[in-house]
Amino acid sequence: MAKVRTVYRVGGLKGEHCRGRIEHTLSDLPGVTGVDVNLEAKQVGISYQPAVISAGLIEETLQSLGYSIQG
Repeated sequence: MAKVRTVYRVGGLKGEHCRGRIEHTLSDLPGVTGVDVNLEAKQVGISYQPAVISAGLIEETLQSLGYSIQG
């Protein structure tokens, strides 16, 4: 199955508790194969299978955790 990697600039990342919360929540989503949080760059990299999960659902999940996605 094809995989895609997307990197989001995320507002509201403050520390290790944010990293753990994002990694735990997104890793549990079906179709997500990898999550990498870079606190210094304020970025979240996500590898996923677009046939299983949409980028929109990933973005909604990040926002539901209280983070903003920056263009």
